[in-house]
Amino acid sequence: MRPPICAICGKDFREDLNEGGSISFVLSESDKQYNKKLQQSGIVSHPAGLEWFCSKHYKIAINHTHLTLDEAIDKMANKPT
Repeated sequence: MRPPICAICGKDFREDLNEGGSISFVLSESDKQYNKKLQQSGIVSHPAGLEWFCSKHYKIAINHTHLTLDEAIDKMANKPT
């Protein structure tokens, strides 16, 4: 799993996990296939559709969980926060 670094602003909050969290989004077909391959291989890696957000962006991202991760990040990156 990737370290807790915000997908929007790049804030690293490894020192204080209360500064953000991870959120799961709707999985695209390719996300589902990727996660299935990970599960079958037994390799521990960062699953598709899951991403870290700092506390500021977490509050915004939680409202986009009905989208895929790519769609959500695109919407959030193009909106003022």
